[in-house]
Amino acid sequence: MPARTALNPNASVGVSLVNGDSATRHARQIMLRSLGYNVRSYATCVALLTDPRPRDQQCIIIDIDTPKVDGIDLLRAMRAGGWRGKGILLARIPPESEVLREAERHGDKVLDHAIGDGRLMAAIATSIGSGLEEWSAGV
Repeated sequence: MPARTALNPNASVGVSLVNGDSATRHARQIMLRSLGYNVRSYATCVALLTDPRPRDQQCIIIDIDTPKVDGIDLLRAMRAGGWRGKGILLARIPPESEVLREAERHGDKVLDHAIGDGRLMAAIATSIGSGLEEWSAGV
């Protein structure tokens, strides 16, 4: 993995992306890679869970309503396996949802499913920025 530099501060930042819509997933993957992130993308939560590499990623962006395993279940499974990253859940959830309370307990973010790219990039930077020092120290 390339080292972080002033010219490419995101080079060592790993992001996993889970979205069942291939066009959306591909577009976001290209955008994240163009910003220097080390991106792995998956069509389903099950696909991510069967791949050992995401355990080394600092952030998971997930469309919460995925078939078979939903976003919250994915984050629970990842944390049970020792993953210490942050999740960004894309959803259409009421403000008083248990999903929101659980996300807050772990420092995850829940954002509207139709979030724009700029806001999503800001959420990623905030999520990884707040825990990157801890992440690096633990590796």
